[in-house]
Amino acid sequence: TLFRSNGSGIRKEDMDIVCERFTTSKLQTFEDLSSISTHGFRGEALASISHVAHVTITTKTADGKCAYRASYSDGKLKALPKPCAGNQGTQITVEDLFYNVATRRKAFKSPSEEYSKIVEVVSRYAIHNSGVSFSVKKQGETSADVRTLSNATVVDNIRSIFGNAVSRELIEVGCEDAKLAFKLKGYISNANYSVKRCIFLLFINNRLVKIGRA
Repeated sequence: TLFRSNGSGIRKEDMDIVCERFTTSKLQTFEDLSSISTHGFRGEALASISHVAHVTITTKTADGKCAYRASYSDGKLKALPKPCAGNQGTQITVEDLFYNVATRRKAFKSPSEEYSKIVEVVSRYAIHNSGVSFSVKKQGETSADVRTLSNATVVDNIRSIFGNAVSRELIEVGCEDAKLAFKLKGYISNANYSVKRCIFLLFINNRLVKIGRA
């Protein structure tokens, strides 16, 4: 699995701690805890992944003369970062997931079924995060199964994921309570649209909430 972003990149001197527990670039002061708004690999995510997979990071900052690539195992840098060609931003490659946890690896279903789960999750985040471009495609394939544009609206993204039949029958809803510091916004389909299976996407504080079937 490969993740690629066009962000600010990681400084070479920070690469030795990237996969250690609690490492984050999102916090400069204690007060920053209340204003985090990104969806990057925060906290222990990269550390956890590096303990059950082979992780390689390629990154370049805006002022860097070149990119750097490094591999990680069990949260630690395996060797010094090596200079390489690369664009600004960060590319994270995760290979052989659960290679060292046989029971978890056996729990995987078919590759196509696991891929469909990835597409489903990314699709939902793509709809919620208008203003950010998302793209998902299988390795070796030229066309993407999910693709949204950075200048697209939420309705545009719904159209891209679910089609015109849904997007043209939407009603915008919203509610706000200043006393409770509560704000809700979203879209529901009108009476002209009917489908056998209900699709319900819910985000709380920009985090996807999985809804079980009744």
